[in-house]
Amino acid sequence: MKDKNYFLSKAQENYPELNFTVLTPDTTEFNAKSGDSILLDLGEHAVGHFSFAFDKVDVFVDAPVRLIIKFGEDMREINDDFSKYMGVLSKTWLQEEIINLDFPQNITMPRRYACRYIKITVEKANRPIRLFDFSFRASTSADVSVLKSADSNDTLLTKIDVVSTNTLKECMQTFFEDGPKRDRRLWIGDLRLEALTNYYTFNNLEIVKRCLYLFAAGECNNLGFLPSFVYETPYYHSGEAHIADYALLYVVSVCDYYEHTANIGVVNDLLQVCKSQLDSFEAILDENMIVTNQDGWFAFIDWCPGLEKLTALQGVYLYTLERFSELLKAIGDEDYRKYSSLLSIVRSASEKHLYNENVNAFINDLDNRQFSVHSQVWMILGGVINGEEAKNLLIHCLDNDNAKQPVTPYMRHYVTEAMIKLGLENEAVLYLKRFWGGMLELGADTFWEAYIPDDLDFSPYEDRMINSLCHAWSCTPSYFIRKYGL
Repeated sequence: MKDKNYFLSKAQENYPELNFTVLTPDTTEFNAKSGDSILLDLGEHAVGHFSFAFDKVDVFVDAPVRLIIKFGEDMREINDDFSKYMGVLSKTWLQEEIINLDFPQNITMPRRYACRYIKITVEKANRPIRLFDFSFRASTSADVSVLKSADSNDTLLTKIDVVSTNTLKECMQTFFEDGPKRDRRLWIGDLRLEALTNYYTFNNLEIVKRCLYLFAAGECNNLGFLPSFVYETPYYHSGEAHIADYALLYVVSVCDYYEHTANIGVVNDLLQVCKSQLDSFEAILDENMIVTNQDGWFAFIDWCPGLEKLTALQGVYLYTLERFSELLKAIGDEDYRKYSSLLSIVRSASEKHLYNENVNAFINDLDNRQFSVHSQVWMILGGVINGEEAKNLLIHCLDNDNAKQPVTPYMRHYVTEAMIKLGLENEAVLYLKRFWGGMLELGADTFWEAYIPDDLDFSPYEDRMINSLCHAWSCTPSYFIRKYGL
């Protein structure tokens, strides 16, 4: 297997060029005194750096001015009282600056922000001041000139596509970020969905290669799983989490890349990394070929509260085995026989041990018989159940109040994928319209990290204020609309 330095050098070869656009807000100048505030609207969500100038109005100012500058992805964020934040993530992710400034100055704020709205409050000024020359230098590595409109006859789907591509554009920086407001990291789960959508929109192949190589350079844990995220700044290093389903989806991401590009050179570079992930996963199966809990990793699947995840994880494993076997066969690697045989064995075991006839569903827990949409979806994608039986199972669980339901666009991507696999394209369209269209109705110009129509305050971090309102894993309606002609 090639070493870390090799993978990092390949990542550097594919460092994307950033494109910059200067946005001018709707207000150009503001005279203010202590307590006054102004709201600037950029007209669209943007990622970048805010600049402005200020000076006295007419009387000499003999003390610094204190400004509070708040950045909001939507108006709700602007209106939030950050002093009441009670979430589990660091409060410093909340987008607010308190700065003291001397006169006169031209200011470019050093920190990058993700926002549409900017609220400036003059907390203290002993004389009237003038603020002017507002501008926002936005960045993305997406080339918007290559983006063509989706060929859809459905007005709502067209609107969803526009917001989806904008979400992806904002998250394409020097790599695929999970969200430009918070984390700003490269996560495998987000990478997979961003790359899929990118193939049908901006088609920036260099950034995909860069991301695949960055993960290949990462430090595996004691079980052999890749890190689930990596940092780029202040220097490249692996993240602290090792998520089992993300390790598998890295393999799927390589398969996706080959399917789209037929680039055998990249695949050959990464082939042993992929094999090591599947071989490491096989080692945590029990005697019945069912995945077991292990120290040192966890499964993500979705942010659904109280979700038991092992059955869904079993399905992710099957899905990965199938995709990887197909890849190996396509490139003439005889190991496809090994993984194909394993796929057949694990499928049979999954049907035997995880399907409960009393519940009429794949269950998450043998003791409490919890069942979820997540498990059914991944068993469908993993090929354990097919045809009319699979259709009935999926529809039954989606309409069942006793079944755990997805809460993230990430998991809803896989629900949609399962629907299309089963030929339920009309149902998939309705699903896209309900959830992504629901965000549109609430004013979204980028799609969100989490969305429950009946609980708009839901947050996996115990406080909605910290939620990302431009999140990479929510961009895939554009993939479905464009690939399948919805």
